[in-house]
Amino acid sequence: MAYNQDDINAIKYLNTYLKEFPDEIYNQNFLEEISWQILYKGAQSTQYQTRLTSAIGSYLTQDVRAVDVILNFLRDTNAVIRSVALQLASAYIDNPIKNEVEKLLINEKIWLVKLEVIKACGNMKITSVKKNLEEIISADNSTYEEKAFATNALISMSDKINKEDIEKLSKSKKANLRKLSCDLILSLNILNVKDILIDLLNDPISEVRIASLNALSIVYLDNLTKNETDQIIKKTLNDQDPSVAITSAYFAVLKTDPRGEKLLKKEIFSENIDKARFAASVLAHLKNYSLSLKEEILKKHNDPYVLVNIAIGLIGERKLLKESSVILHDFLQKHREKIMVETTKNTLFETLIPSYVKHIDQIPNYPESIDQMTRLNLFSMLSIVDFAKAKEALIGFLKQKGWGVTGFAAATLLKEGDEDSLEIVRDVIKDKDESIRIQAALVLASIGRDENVTKILIDAYKSSPRELKIQILESLGHIRSKESINFLIETLSEPYQILRVVAASSLIRSLNS
Repeated sequence: MAYNQDDINAIKYLNTYLKEFPDEIYNQNFLEEISWQILYKGAQSTQYQTRLTSAIGSYLTQDVRAVDVILNFLRDTNAVIRSVALQLASAYIDNPIKNEVEKLLINEKIWLVKLEVIKACGNMKITSVKKNLEEIISADNSTYEEKAFATNALISMSDKINKEDIEKLSKSKKANLRKLSCDLILSLNILNVKDILIDLLNDPISEVRIASLNALSIVYLDNLTKNETDQIIKKTLNDQDPSVAITSAYFAVLKTDPRGEKLLKKEIFSENIDKARFAASVLAHLKNYSLSLKEEILKKHNDPYVLVNIAIGLIGERKLLKESSVILHDFLQKHREKIMVETTKNTLFETLIPSYVKHIDQIPNYPESIDQMTRLNLFSMLSIVDFAKAKEALIGFLKQKGWGVTGFAAATLLKEGDEDSLEIVRDVIKDKDESIRIQAALVLASIGRDENVTKILIDAYKSSPRELKIQILESLGHIRSKESINFLIETLSEPYQILRVVAASSLIRSLNS
């Protein structure tokens, strides 16, 4: 029945004979086959959301059978599904998938999908497309995003490169290729091209000058003469582009030149709040430098984002912990607008700012998901420094905002959390409020794969609305516990196909735990 796509009757009879033939039905291969047939049928659905869920569910199994499913989705007529499939494909670097991605690099017409193709080429290290990527970087009609993605793809697939190649890139007429030369020096820690970087400080394009300063700050910091250092600072500290000047200040502080701290202070206390926040982030990344300036900013500045960026850096340094923890706690309590971390001004520095993330079709509630992940990381910092009000603040966060990172976001955004960062969530798992317990359990399951929350999630399932049921089933799949198997078999009888698809994926993962 399942092989003939009659999954509803297949599951009906499976449950009927469950007690009579337990050895046969609880056979892992048997249950996997039934579950895969449910996923295959979902992949052929006319409903966009069901097909999308089947793609994600297949990917999460990490089973070789997912290759054919993802391969078919790479050819789907729906651009959003092709985009999702490309992001999932990187985990399956089989030749058929690589070949299909290579074809898409040439043939894909939809811009957003094309970006994912370029990214996939880098993630999968498809070296046969290097020339295609270089053409994208140098083409006048390529967008900024295409050039940036192609640059990152080339860097990710480059294991080594000689000085001649770096020199050739650095003298290219195309700014993105000149920037690529700096990025490669930084990425591959190339030590015999200092003169090339110093020459590129004169480049007319600010992104190239920033990339050169980054490489000099990281790779060549201890290999510059006093005269070279002074010339670099003189040349770049008063650059007309504020991002270049602030990056130069970072370099200067590392070289213990007082001009660097002076500029950072000036920009942080300037009226231009965008520059102030970026400069604060740069200062925060300077661990074990400029402590008195950081303390002054905490006392005198009135912009919450400047304060919280400095506080994050100080918590990382384990300096001024009391003051920094209070600032971070107050920020999380008082500022309800969505937040995010960006690196657009300089990839070396993560800056906490108000979110400008927009909705995208392939990730439901994407701006909310980014906001929640960012906030959870900040709550984790409070937990790690044992801030007294951290638990209370997290309970308020979980109660106010349901944990909405599901489906595709769970597959691509979440990473397994370390034990320290999840302790604060475990502290609230026994809260009297059922909604708090469920939200905490979802976090621990999705990020921590904590088997101890399995019963909480199963008990909550029956009375939950459909969207929460999907989240619970996905979370049980993240946990991969044998304890979930009976429940997931029962859930295969759900009347909604999307629930059956999610349950099937989670069952496969639980069987293979």
